[in-house]
Amino acid sequence: MEHAIVRVDRTNYPMFDDMVFQRINGREKAEHERAEVQNFGIVYETLDNENLFIFAASVEDKFVGWISLVYIPKVGRTKGKGHLFVDELWVNPTFRRKGIARVLMAEADALSKELNTLGLRLYVNTANHEAISFYQTCGYAKQGEAFFMDKQWKSR
Repeated sequence: MEHAIVRVDRTNYPMFDDMVFQRINGREKAEHERAEVQNFGIVYETLDNENLFIFAASVEDKFVGWISLVYIPKVGRTKGKGHLFVDELWVNPTFRRKGIARVLMAEADALSKELNTLGLRLYVNTANHEAISFYQTCGYAKQGEAFFMDKQWKSR
């Protein structure tokens, strides 16, 4: 399967938004939804953050998966170097088991080396055995026990 990995930016964000819509709603946008004029101003500002990296996999001019990465530098003994965190990895179910996730993870590896980070980190649900196995094949190893804790704000 021919695919390309591209960085998500202002020029291709509407296509990325279509993919996120499909992930959330389990369906593609209808024509009338696609035709709606949307203001992506705040998103475009977020995409300009120098520590945020979003890469999407494109098949036949349609995004089918993405990886979102955040670089967090540290102070102190690491002399400013930090870790690249895998915030999110998702592939459309129709395109799973076709190597897309592995290529996106390889993009994370390449970026981490380019940024000269200390390494990569990610959190995975302990009940998601398939994801754990996948990440292990990508070279990740369990480092102790941790809880993922979250604090959410009500919509404003």
